[in-house]
Amino acid sequence: MLMADPDIKENLDIFDKISIFLYRIGMVVTGLALFSLALQQVFYPSWFKHVLTFVALGALLQASSLHIYNKMVRWFLVNATWFGVWLLSMSFAGSSLWLAYLSLGAFILTFSGLAYKESFCFSLTVLKVIPFLLSLSWLLIVFSLNTWAVGGLLLSSFLYLYMAWRKINMPLYFDLGDRSRYEI
Repeated sequence: MLMADPDIKENLDIFDKISIFLYRIGMVVTGLALFSLALQQVFYPSWFKHVLTFVALGALLQASSLHIYNKMVRWFLVNATWFGVWLLSMSFAGSSLWLAYLSLGAFILTFSGLAYKESFCFSLTVLKVIPFLLSLSWLLIVFSLNTWAVGGLLLSSFLYLYMAWRKINMPLYFDLGDRSRYEI
């Protein structure tokens, strides 16, 4: 199993509560950031990198507080985010649009992995469409078909916000599961 088990009710300390809160806030920020990215594609094309900083914040908030048992999956998702942040910072330093595109791709890896994981937590198979929508949107952005990317970004945004709403309404201990099952 890759994720926390809701059948186990662990006692949560302050750090557990903070990490769960940050993860859930990150889901909301990600949903709003994807919505902003969709608007940016249509109305503010020159603000791409600036909107990506909002996308990066959503990714960082979630990646910093992952509750996934499997350390390899956890490592991959966290490092995809950090690599995206590094690429985004290099794109600002060197004014490279390609590095910004690659950073968005790294964030999409993180968001896709988390949406896939959460699809099992909520038994919502519709969340499994998020990786496809985000990947397609990324390709459309890279090939300058920005208007076409908006649909996938908006749908991903709404699904991510729905996922966040469902997550926020869950008890906190559902996120953590059984401490003894985490690979260190």
